[in-house]
Amino acid sequence: MKILVFDIWGDYAHFKKIYATTSALTYAIPPKTSIYGYVGAILGLEKDKNEYLKYFENKQCLIGIGIQKTLRFQRLGINLKAELGRKKEGSPPKPTMMEFVHQPRYRIYFSHQNNEVYNKLKLALEKHHSVYTPCLGLAFLTSNFELIGEFEAKKIDSNESILLDSVLRRKHFIEFDREGFLQNEVQIIEQSMYALEMDIERNVTERDDVLLERNGRPIKVRLNEYYQIDGKNICLF
Repeated sequence: MKILVFDIWGDYAHFKKIYATTSALTYAIPPKTSIYGYVGAILGLEKDKNEYLKYFENKQCLIGIGIQKTLRFQRLGINLKAELGRKKEGSPPKPTMMEFVHQPRYRIYFSHQNNEVYNKLKLALEKHHSVYTPCLGLAFLTSNFELIGEFEAKKIDSNESILLDSVLRRKHFIEFDREGFLQNEVQIIEQSMYALEMDIERNVTERDDVLLERNGRPIKVRLNEYYQIDGKNICLF
């Protein structure tokens, strides 16, 4: 299986947690469904009526995410509209505290069963060209991207202890290696109710928890499934 590997980064990112109601908290990494939107923006896939999501139905796409910079968070005051729709004259803003990931850089591992989508993305990444402006969660959080390369991915079904170079899905998790924790001084963050799949109506159809190392260090862990890509062990989901 062929895999495109590319980095995405920006000054700020915000991927709102679904269960955060009183404050706008962010996931540390983009949900898989957000990567669908990111790729759709690069390719110019039709946004009207969420047509772009048709290209990602039925688990046609596998994605892995690596952390390239230490994850740091900032909370900033933002003025939002107090009501839905166009802002009315004289209407006061709604001050809101929002959490952002500050200057993130993520490594994306991308495969797709549709060769046309895959090859178009490969060409766009090579030429550093996008139809729409890719963003990190919100429209004003513009992002840059860079192709790292194209590689072969080999699926490994094993429960031996390995050094994992990406975030991992709890479904594939068996246990951490305690000795590896002490040696590498890892800092694990858990993200709950992480969106994995979405239908054409933008209803999330699959969620799971994900685990990641805040500094991007390899995690010594046992998994029931992972992939070897360019000498690294990566969890795709």
